[in-house]
Amino acid sequence: MTSTTLLDAAARAFAMVSYSDGRLELTERARFGKFAAADPALSKLNQADVPDAWSEAIAEVQSSPSFGDALLAIRTTITSAVDKAVIMRTAQAALMADDRIEEQENVAISELAKALGLDPEAY
Repeated sequence: MTSTTLLDAAARAFAMVSYSDGRLELTERARFGKFAAADPALSKLNQADVPDAWSEAIAEVQSSPSFGDALLAIRTTITSAVDKAVIMRTAQAALMADDRIEEQENVAISELAKALGLDPEAY
């Protein structure tokens, strides 16, 4: 898997959880950038690609009434346990990106865990 694929999947996960409440706050984009720069796995990637990954991910999740396309893209590219852990860390960071926890965000994290073959109760 290329590093761009991991970054794209992380951006999708963050965007999916962030937008699951139907709103996108300006702080959420900034927090994805900060998260990508600080996360042990994502910080090793080209940080110049982060804004494009975010823009593409948010456009994808906003254009679909469900997160099926994003979940499918993540599930088909993220297969190792290490990368799954990165994606779930990213989703959990998105949960607090707008300083509120919404039930829809928890549902999005649960759906993401299921798509990755993980126990949603663990998240």
